[in-house]
Amino acid sequence: KQTNANIWYEVTKKGAPKLKNGEVNPIYRTTTASDTSYHSLRIAADNDPEKPLAYARVTGTSESKSYVVRVDKYNYFQYRYGFEPAFVFGTNATGQDIFTRLAAGARFSFLLAISISLINLVIGTFYGAMQGYYGGWVDLTMDRIADVLSGVPFMVVTTLFQLHLAKTVGPVWSLIFAFILTGWIGMAALTRKQFYRFKGQEFVMAARTLGASDFRLMFKHIFPNAIGTIITSCALVIPSVIRSETTISYLGIVDLSAFAGTTIGTLLSQGNSAVTSAPHTLLWPSIFLSLLMISFNLFGNGLRDAFNPTTRGEDD
Repeated sequence: KQTNANIWYEVTKKGAPKLKNGEVNPIYRTTTASDTSYHSLRIAADNDPEKPLAYARVTGTSESKSYVVRVDKYNYFQYRYGFEPAFVFGTNATGQDIFTRLAAGARFSFLLAISISLINLVIGTFYGAMQGYYGGWVDLTMDRIADVLSGVPFMVVTTLFQLHLAKTVGPVWSLIFAFILTGWIGMAALTRKQFYRFKGQEFVMAARTLGASDFRLMFKHIFPNAIGTIITSCALVIPSVIRSETTISYLGIVDLSAFAGTTIGTLLSQGNSAVTSAPHTLLWPSIFLSLLMISFNLFGNGLRDAFNPTTRGEDD
């Protein structure tokens, strides 16, 4: 058994915890059949992820005395791995690794942005296809609906959803609904333009003459010819969503820390409060966000050039 005061359970020579009946075998005194005057317990609150304490705590009581043993995680890391931990980007005010938190925040931002982009792609494609294919009063009516929705400020929608809808579905889903409410409009307008461009082509007229249905004409003959431009626009939606999510998280309009643990916007907000004493807490998230935006824009331009070589080298 270990005698180090920073280790509260029995471990092997390699530092792995020894289990007894599926539980770690403690090295501090516990209640036995012959001695029932003593009991010990591990405080569960110290393992609460919402309370990032630097210690694990074990308390013991007896008829004659009581004591508290606190295990320093930093010392335990040294004991477990044989070297001191290194933090590439440093730590924040609570000792959390900025590099790890950036990775976790980027993962959440990617998943959120890609999900919203795919949903807007589906909605905008069907909506724009209906507009561009049928035209006339159908296009006019659907275009007016899109105009009304596009006039709703995104920040107002997000704030109202967080105040009311978040109580029912949670902050993440309310944020997704805010992005979807008007996010598909640009995709629908682009799809509409492409359908107007291709629906009068000879191959579409030939398919219609042969008896192809409207659905087959739209998604078998017209849509594949417009897919390049649509996918390029879909890829450029991802950095836009990340930028918007970062902005509203930084301003404190949306608090995603309880669900996602951290986001890039949350890191920027926390770094802003400590910019004078620890400027690196704001510097690294800012650099990461800048490089992320540049990378996605270059990726979008590459997709555009791949699907439409005639626009290669042109600026949007």
